[in-house]
Amino acid sequence: METIHVTKNKFYIGVNEEEPIGLLNYHIEGDRLIIEHVYVTKALRGQELGVKLVAKAVAFAREKRLKIIAYCSYAEKVLTENQDYGDVFSANNE
Repeated sequence: METIHVTKNKFYIGVNEEEPIGLLNYHIEGDRLIIEHVYVTKALRGQELGVKLVAKAVAFAREKRLKIIAYCSYAEKVLTENQDYGDVFSANNE
């Protein structure tokens, strides 16, 4: 499994932050974690790296007792399709 690194306002997979193979950008507003963007390099798409990054964001939100808002359509799709994420995400929680 790829290691997911945590830095301020992002989770990433790769050797370093400047050249990630997978990236999830977020920011926090009050009690909400806003997922802005999920990116995976073209060569590695379809290998569930984006799903793993969203799962990391969910774990982080649970730990910090935050609700998730997804500005990114990919993240919204992953969150909507996984019923286990209902405690931190609702498509209607804007």
